[in-house]
Amino acid sequence: MELKRGLNVHSCRALKLQMLPLLLFLLLLCSNPSESLKLNLEDKASLLLFKSLVQDPTQKLSSWVGSNCTNWTGVACNFQTGHVVSINLTDTSLSGQVHPRLCKLSFLEFLVLSSNAFTGRIPTCFGGLSGLKTLDLSYNKFVGVVPDAIMKLRNLRELILKGNPELGGVFPWWVGNFSMNLEKLDFSFNSFCGEIPESLYYLKSLKHLDLEKNNLTGNVHDFYQSLLVLNLGSNRFSGTLPCFAASAMSLTVLKLDNNSVVGGIPTCIASLQALTHLNLSHNHLNYEISPRLVFFEKLLLLDLSFNDLSGPLPSKIAQTTEKAGLVLLDLSHNRFSGEIPLKITELKSLQAFFLSNNLLIGEIPARIGNLTYLQVIDLSHNMLSGSIPLNIVGCFQLLALIVNNNNLSGEIQPELDALDSLKILDISNNQISGEIPLTLAGLKSLEIVDFSSNNLSGSLNDAITKWTNLKYLSIARNKLSGNLPNWLFSFQAIQMMDFSTNKFMGFIPDGNFNFSLNFNKSDTGRSMPAKSFVLPRSMVIRISVAAIDTNELSFNYQLFSAVGMDLSDNLLHGTIPKGLFQLQGLEYLNLSFNFLDGQVPGLYRLRSLRALDLSHNSLTGQIPGNISSLQELTLLNLSYNSFSGFVPWKQGYQKFPGAFAGNPNLCLESSHAECNRTSLPLVPGKTLREEMTEGPISIWAFCLSFFVSFYLGVVALFCSAQTRRYILQTKV
Repeated sequence: MELKRGLNVHSCRALKLQMLPLLLFLLLLCSNPSESLKLNLEDKASLLLFKSLVQDPTQKLSSWVGSNCTNWTGVACNFQTGHVVSINLTDTSLSGQVHPRLCKLSFLEFLVLSSNAFTGRIPTCFGGLSGLKTLDLSYNKFVGVVPDAIMKLRNLRELILKGNPELGGVFPWWVGNFSMNLEKLDFSFNSFCGEIPESLYYLKSLKHLDLEKNNLTGNVHDFYQSLLVLNLGSNRFSGTLPCFAASAMSLTVLKLDNNSVVGGIPTCIASLQALTHLNLSHNHLNYEISPRLVFFEKLLLLDLSFNDLSGPLPSKIAQTTEKAGLVLLDLSHNRFSGEIPLKITELKSLQAFFLSNNLLIGEIPARIGNLTYLQVIDLSHNMLSGSIPLNIVGCFQLLALIVNNNNLSGEIQPELDALDSLKILDISNNQISGEIPLTLAGLKSLEIVDFSSNNLSGSLNDAITKWTNLKYLSIARNKLSGNLPNWLFSFQAIQMMDFSTNKFMGFIPDGNFNFSLNFNKSDTGRSMPAKSFVLPRSMVIRISVAAIDTNELSFNYQLFSAVGMDLSDNLLHGTIPKGLFQLQGLEYLNLSFNFLDGQVPGLYRLRSLRALDLSHNSLTGQIPGNISSLQELTLLNLSYNSFSGFVPWKQGYQKFPGAFAGNPNLCLESSHAECNRTSLPLVPGKTLREEMTEGPISIWAFCLSFFVSFYLGVVALFCSAQTRRYILQTKV
């Protein structure tokens, strides 16, 4: 034993002595790399010609001087010959055309020009780069078709052309059989049409196929190789779903969303054992979901939204463990019926849960609070009844609670203040009654609150003042009463307040109108054409999953609304505060159907105003004389007041038919210099409020939208408590 150990020690020492010269040689090479990495002269000339055609505003290629290859940004050379073997100029702000001399780099193996602004056609001479293994021209402005000469690249492993919107034509016929080494093919976000060539279905080397966002047609076929990623989303594929049996052990991402796939979901899809992301949304899938369709626990994202699926919700749709399971489940916009199964609450990893726009009945499961990682829940537009379960406070990380347009009843529970991360709270269009609890002051993160169309009563309390990040507040169509509070204009980020159709009384507070940034910010640059006004008021959760190239999942809550205020249909009296008419950013103001009197302040400061409704009050005096100066103004209603005096033709009132009806002492100058009395409306019995609601133009169609986006990391999802939280960003 001792002899053997001694021999081992001796052998190690001898090996070290033999390695010493080699180590010294490598050290010399590292200390003087300029001699060993001298750029080949012909390759240098080719690179300089390439540079001569390129616009380089950030001077990223300023290092392309001298002969030391290691100093040339984005260039790598062969250690022995100095020939260029790799060019990587990703995201270097370059533009212009690619010089054909680049094709003289005959030893080039990697060419990456992604995320720049290169233009023109893809050079045909690229077909001469016979050693090329990766060609990445993604996110540029290349046009035309893919040259057939690319089929000469027999060693190509990656062909990435995504994000060139004007690159397209008929899908290249040769793509499936030109290189037996091709592993990744990405033609997404281009303009290719036609069908996928049959050879591509049999290309054994293929692992990653992304053809999203093109105009490809034909039936969805099965693939006969072990794919890792298959993305055919946003095309015009039809037919029924195959089983993808050849990829049963390998496929991680399957996206077929935004196509015209029909039929049911075959149970064999659940046999894809490695699947983490399945998106079949926005198709024409129908029938019931089989109870045998149970996915493996590796599945993180399941989106079946916007189909015609029917029947009861599956009681179990995926296996789950303590460390793995579904993160997102979207079954919204289908025809599911029946009750929400209790087993849904066993999906302990769930962070986003969407069941909106179905035919669901019954109560929200009492054990919903078991989903402690839940960030977003949308049960809106169903027929759910009962109250919001108190147990929901167990979802302590909740950012968005959206249950509008149901038959929910009961009161707002004071204990909801435990959801102190909540940013969106929408309980509108239900039958919820009682008062707004004082304890909701604890919801200090709220940005969007909609309590409209319920049976809420009582007066407004100071709890709302604690919502300092508030952007949108609607308590319209309730039974709230009392005086409007003095803090009405104290929200710095507020964009829209709707207090209409209640029983508020007293005066409009003459407060600090300069506090709100949106109300005071005049931005005519955000003007939109009149045709955009036809958009309805809309609150939707939009899901954009980018689990192929990144690990980020985003939820965009989009609200279309004007920057404005609606105090209409209340019991308000007194005069209109002058400060209200000095808000340069105000786009919409509705004070109609009240008992306001006095004169209308000057309109000249309301530069962004698009709609003004002061109808059905007791306002007096003359019409403000600068209506024609309000270039954004599209809707105006001053009818059924007590205005008097003479309105000249040059003020442009003729753009607003019926706007002055019901003012018997008002004289409107006609084109013939005659005086037209306005005692009768042009459309009897119809006010502007009705026209805006019933007609093609809606008061909610001022499409200035803002987004509350939630991001979550998928890879590090279960590593720590911090990785379980979304990073919230607000875009105004």
